[in-house]
Amino acid sequence: MMTSGKIRSQSRAVAAAVRHLLTETRLNKRPGDRALSLYLREHREIGSRDRRIITEVFYSVCRWWGWLGVLAPKLDDMHEPAWIPLLLSALLMDNLDGPELCRHWLQSLRIHAGTMRTMPPKYGSALRAAWLLERIGGRRSAPPPGPHALVPSWFLRECRCPKPLPVMVDWLQKRPPLWFRIQVSPPEPVIAELEALDLKVHPHSRLHQAVSIGHPRVNLMTLPVFQEGRIEVQDLASQAIGAVCAPRSGQRWWDACAGAGGKTLLLAQLMNGRGTVTASDIQEAKLTETLRRARRAGFSNINTWVWKGKSLPDRKATYDGVLVDAPCSGSGTWRRNPAARWNIEPADIIRMTELQQNLLANAATGLKPGGILVYATCSMFNRENESVVQSFLASHPDFKLEPFNNPLTGDATNGMVQFWPWDDDCDALFAARMRRSAPASHRT
Repeated sequence: MMTSGKIRSQSRAVAAAVRHLLTETRLNKRPGDRALSLYLREHREIGSRDRRIITEVFYSVCRWWGWLGVLAPKLDDMHEPAWIPLLLSALLMDNLDGPELCRHWLQSLRIHAGTMRTMPPKYGSALRAAWLLERIGGRRSAPPPGPHALVPSWFLRECRCPKPLPVMVDWLQKRPPLWFRIQVSPPEPVIAELEALDLKVHPHSRLHQAVSIGHPRVNLMTLPVFQEGRIEVQDLASQAIGAVCAPRSGQRWWDACAGAGGKTLLLAQLMNGRGTVTASDIQEAKLTETLRRARRAGFSNINTWVWKGKSLPDRKATYDGVLVDAPCSGSGTWRRNPAARWNIEPADIIRMTELQQNLLANAATGLKPGGILVYATCSMFNRENESVVQSFLASHPDFKLEPFNNPLTGDATNGMVQFWPWDDDCDALFAARMRRSAPASHRT
């Protein structure tokens, strides 16, 4: 049980943090996850309990901003009570674990705690928001908000969603589970080790190294199983990209836009540590992190080089496979990073597609005849996905789409697939698999 002084201190810490983070994300357009990470690093005096509630409340504010933003004061308002209606609403919308803080905020608003119990627990989210806006925000005639308010106004023009908007939004508002990849075989001893820590482990039915554990309270990165390189945190859809690549032992693969190397390690694992995976990125610091992760996992078949997006000379077209996991809008990760959905405009997407087309065309020059080219994004926007691929194929007749089965569902594809959250409670990523034709003299 927290003392009243600690609860007041926690309330001040949460209010100050959310105000700062909204300033960074809404005004300065900083990525929410980076802004949060930097804030917590700069405020090491904040304890673990407060760090958790700050993280959860901030993400909930962003997740429900389209409905609850009307409760937010001006960002330069540093008066803690002005922020309580927004913070309390965010905590209640996602049923976050903060009963003492909830009671404190209710008392601050002179709302009796019993009032909260008059709201049926099975209220739909729209009615829940209307109820909160009415009682907490004093908006007596507030109608139930619609799902369209929880995504940008242009969302449906960019996303060819196969389900109605309310279904899509319902998935976007659910926090995804934590997925990770077991980097050793067989996976069962690692699963048993995690279960011994009272974690509810759920292996995937198709990708057997992929495991989810819901929303754990424990920090996986402090566990021996992580520190020894036996697991890596990686969303299920990202792991499915590796299955689309389907590299074979002994091949040479190039992860052209490797970032910090999550898919580089995945390719190395799928190749059983044999052959070579080259990771490249424009930022050398990210490649340093890739090598650090490779050492921790025990992969010795990974090398790196700084690539600035230029085409390669013919003599360097030596790769059996090239993965272009291109920079994108990140719309497919809105469930994990809800602040991002309010920081992007259609003009940003147009600029992004120009970069994607250039990266794909230039990376393809590293592929030898008969090799596999995989284009991937963490986006659910057609302009960044199918359109980029079709444009590339129109100008590169020696490449053709190669059909494969969806690694998550088993359904046949035409060579392109969009992973959706409802496939297996994962991110919404896109992948296309293409093969470069071999010269006539090389064909059998």
